[in-house]
Amino acid sequence: MRQVETTGRTVEEAVGRAAGELGVDRDDVDVEVVDPGARGMLGLGAHEARVRVTLKGNPGAIAHTVMARLLQEMGLPGTVRVHQQDDVISVQVSGEGLGALIGRRGATLDAVQLLLGLMVARQTRAKTHLVVDVEGYRERRRVALEELAHRTAERVAGGGEVELEPMDASERRIIHTTLAGHPQVMTFSRGEGAARRVVVAPRQDAPPAEMVTSDE
Repeated sequence: MRQVETTGRTVEEAVGRAAGELGVDRDDVDVEVVDPGARGMLGLGAHEARVRVTLKGNPGAIAHTVMARLLQEMGLPGTVRVHQQDDVISVQVSGEGLGALIGRRGATLDAVQLLLGLMVARQTRAKTHLVVDVEGYRERRRVALEELAHRTAERVAGGGEVELEPMDASERRIIHTTLAGHPQVMTFSRGEGAARRVVVAPRQDAPPAEMVTSDE
């Protein structure tokens, strides 16, 4: 659990400072008043309030708070829903005009997901797997990639190979999984870093060993 101790002119001000330092809302913390502070008489004997604030430690609640705050800072309207099962946290964002949160081929969404996951892990010290989706984008993208895989397999079955556009590891994995049991084609990855892509080839054409690495 993360814990901070702060001061303020009042207990509420001190709590607000502590919550801000943790990057969460007031409802996400437990408060212990170490010293309620005193106004003193004519300035004599006055001292600030001191509180010890502990993060409640619910990763799902923290994810909701941070995601909602991120939307607000980006000036994007949206509703955040969080579902947590064991160590898996699903964050669903819905609303209109959220294209900026998705970005080209989900690049911005992936960055937000990474950032949110790091923030939740830092604040809770809990090991979780977090997935962020906007208006069902990831499901639509998965379906589109599966359809692409099947169309490509039909082309390749007649001979030759097809090299798909560069994709990140999760998208390449969808192509590999979709065609894993195909009787006529096989898949492997080629290239490095951001240029890495899936190649769909006739099953009898084994790829050269140097083209294949186990990143998926």
